[in-house]
Amino acid sequence: MAGISLKGVYGLAAMYELAHAPHSRPMQIRELSALTGVSHAYLEQILAVLRRAGLLSSIRGASGGYRLARSASEITVLEIIEALEGSVCPVSDKSGKSLVLEAFWQQMHVQVTALFSLRLCELDEAFQPYHYAI
Repeated sequence: MAGISLKGVYGLAAMYELAHAPHSRPMQIRELSALTGVSHAYLEQILAVLRRAGLLSSIRGASGGYRLARSASEITVLEIIEALEGSVCPVSDKSGKSLVLEAFWQQMHVQVTALFSLRLCELDEAFQPYHYAI
């Protein structure tokens, strides 16, 4: 299984911040960069990919910026990661001829997909104990 690169980590961080924007107001890249600690240039590339994937919309002008294209209750972590990274856990010919290993990879795929199927709006609730630890 391939890991999640910083591109995926940073993209999820940006989407998380956008999900918490008051009244769904657009956020400019410099504001997102400050909140996430991601460089302006790299964040611009990531947001462009997310916009092309239909997860973000952009608004031009002085009060413009980026905002979620859909509600945080309609966007999953899986959608974000797959838009940036491709398939999270591809399962194809990993087991050779072993039915046991084939079953293992299939089960791993199911579990990883279930974890990543959390919606943006569910992250705070799912990881509440960690919310105040930072």
